[in-house]
Amino acid sequence: MDIITGKDLQLARANAGITQKQLAEYLGYMSNGQPNASMIARFENDHAKINSRVRIAIQHFFREQEEPVI
Repeated sequence: MDIITGKDLQLARANAGITQKQLAEYLGYMSNGQPNASMIARFENDHAKINSRVRIAIQHFFREQEEPVI
């Protein structure tokens, strides 16, 4: 099982050119119908733990970003 730290997430997101808002929307973190980027910031600053469900979803998200769009 791979562990993703907040810094790992921040670097991967920045290197992929993905915003906190985009990742929050994919993960389903919403507030008043809008993506809750503050939850991603909490992960990146180690104020919230990245559990196994979230880790798998994050890995899936980044794999999707690498696949060419046909």
